[in-house]
Amino acid sequence: MARKKPAETTKGDAVSLAPNKKGGRPPALMPDAATLKIITGLGKIQATTKECAAVLSVTEPTYLKFKADHPEVADAYRDGVGQGLASLRRRQFKAAEDGNATMLVWLGKQYLGQVDKQEIAQTVDVTVTDARTKLEHLITRRLAAGSAAGGAGKPH
Repeated sequence: MARKKPAETTKGDAVSLAPNKKGGRPPALMPDAATLKIITGLGKIQATTKECAAVLSVTEPTYLKFKADHPEVADAYRDGVGQGLASLRRRQFKAAEDGNATMLVWLGKQYLGQVDKQEIAQTVDVTVTDARTKLEHLITRRLAAGSAAGGAGKPH
């Protein structure tokens, strides 16, 4: 596709070209303070890239390119994730302090190395027969049975 030439303008007898204008669409997202605040908030709730794109009214590839092109966007998201995790931890400890036994157990496992240990005590009586003794008795009986039948006591 051929490019359009800039429009010519005339001023008196002189002919000049219009100043070059940047073509194409304006960017869908700008890394301004309002957008970075939204992205930080999305990080706080661990939003996926699809969810971030939906909230910002763009496609996922557009959001990913925006994030790759502007390091401050990735930083805002990462900061939001950290703030969200700290908030979650604070609420867990508050729930534990308020008497939530489940949360107390969970925190104990996470931070104190506590485990659920279920001991099962069972007594098993196992008698093992000596295989060699059993085999010797079997051979002795066969030999005795063979000699009683009139054989020479040799195995068949």
